[in-house]
Amino acid sequence: MRKLLLTIPAAMLLAAPAMSEEKPQLTEKQQKMLDKRLEGRTAGEPKSCISGNDQRNMTVISDDILLFSSSRNARTIYVNKPYGGCHRADRNILVYRRSTSSLCRGEIIQLVDNASGMTMGSCAFGDFVPYTKDAD
Repeated sequence: MRKLLLTIPAAMLLAAPAMSEEKPQLTEKQQKMLDKRLEGRTAGEPKSCISGNDQRNMTVISDDILLFSSSRNARTIYVNKPYGGCHRADRNILVYRRSTSSLCRGEIIQLVDNASGMTMGSCAFGDFVPYTKDAD
C-alpha cells in the first residue's frame, strides 16, 4: 500500500507536462480578450523564468492562461499555462512568493479567497512563452 501511495504522486508529476499541452477551452469572451492582447505579436521560444520587471502586470484570462508583462502595452507579453490549470484563478487572489527576483516554471501559486482570506488551493507555473510585437 505504501508503494502505491508513493507511485501516484510520481505519476501525476510525470503527467503534468502532458496535461499543460492540452488546448484550453476558452469562452468567447476569454478568447476575444486573449486575441486582443496578442494581436500583432509572434510567439517565441518558451522560457523557464521571467525577470521581475516582466511580472509587473498580470492578467488572468482563464483558469488555464495567465499573461505577464512589464506594462499593459509592453512590447513582449508572456503567456503562462499553469500545469493542469489553476482552478478558479479568475475568482481568487493569486499569491506567489519568489526566492529570487525571477519568476520561474514550477513555482507555486496560492489561490486566496477574496472575502475570507482563506487559501482555496494552489497550482504551479508552466513555461513562459513570449509574444513580441511584430516590427512595423
